[in-house]
Amino acid sequence: MSVTIDSLDGALEAVAKLGPVVREHAQAAEDQRRLPREVVDAFTDAGLWGVFAPVEVGGSGLGGLTQLFEIARAMAYEDSSAGWALFICGTTPMLLASKLPPEGRDEIFADGVSPTAGVFMPSGQGRVVDGGIVVNGRWQFGSGIAHSPYVMGNVVVVDDSGAPTPSGDMPFEIRAFVVPAEEVTIVDDWRVAGLRGTGSMSFAVEDVMVPDRRTFDFFAGPPTITHPKYRVPLFSSLGPAFAGLGAGIVRRMLDELIAYLPTRLRPPTFEPASADPTIQLSIGQAAATMRAVDESSRGIFGSYDARTDVGEDLAGLPMANRAEIHQHIVWVRDRCVETAAELFRLGGASSIYEPNILQRGWRDVSVMGQHAYVGTASHLLGAQLAFGQEVSSPLL
Repeated sequence: MSVTIDSLDGALEAVAKLGPVVREHAQAAEDQRRLPREVVDAFTDAGLWGVFAPVEVGGSGLGGLTQLFEIARAMAYEDSSAGWALFICGTTPMLLASKLPPEGRDEIFADGVSPTAGVFMPSGQGRVVDGGIVVNGRWQFGSGIAHSPYVMGNVVVVDDSGAPTPSGDMPFEIRAFVVPAEEVTIVDDWRVAGLRGTGSMSFAVEDVMVPDRRTFDFFAGPPTITHPKYRVPLFSSLGPAFAGLGAGIVRRMLDELIAYLPTRLRPPTFEPASADPTIQLSIGQAAATMRAVDESSRGIFGSYDARTDVGEDLAGLPMANRAEIHQHIVWVRDRCVETAAELFRLGGASSIYEPNILQRGWRDVSVMGQHAYVGTASHLLGAQLAFGQEVSSPLL
């Protein structure tokens, strides 16, 4: 029986209670390449799958930018794969609840909020038919698909001839669709360097008719939830969780290393490694970096939460503000990748073994840093805006 979480403090308390469970099964997640059933069930019992979803569908309504950052950070600190699973399978219901037509929303959330896998890359086609679209395609990175009752993907909408159909000012429409898990074929190909426990397998859909009520225009579709925190532009609203994941993983690495270094005796003096001034310098720099990551994130994200808290509708957030949010998240990625590499180095030869948290954190942060969302091109957009140039990017 799941519980209802109704505050950020309640969510953080729930994450802390799950900490021993996810840590106990962390290596099993790595070995199985997906979250073990014990962890999935613990998330369900704690009410965490719905923590970001609006209350209108039975969620906790904790979809603010700072809330996403703090909750993702806390879970990633306990276990990076569990943090990623909560990010993807918890924010996808948030997206669906805020974008689907009311009829589709009622169908998907008839039994409350469940974990939902979601992929944004339009790796398929949706042929328009009476009452919906017929979907075909294959998608990579279906995180959590093995334990998700529903799966979301994006397609390019085409006509009977296979030609893309225009949408507004765009030469083609990217349409999101949602299907029950039994209508997709999972491709067991998740053998990777990092985030191994996330179960991010590929999946295929073949000739599945998806009714209009379970589709929406991914970029141009208006929000269908009135609360301001669910009307923030898509990529601005999801980005803080990326920052939280990196911050949580690296903070865990730092704490583990601070506990370990006093016990590591180094020749020829066999004094504790923690007594070495060069190591102390690196630890101090890492601590300062992660403090800057945490506090700057809370400041930037909190400034937008303050606006939605007083009812401001940010659906039309200017490009400069979107760029600010996106650039900050990429900056956090850079700092986390750099710091994780240095902490892994400081751990010495013993850190290369599984299940040492230093090698896993280093791998997981490095793989997270490969995600297209956190590419450095956003800094180019920021510079172009600073120079007064016109910028248009769907990823902002």
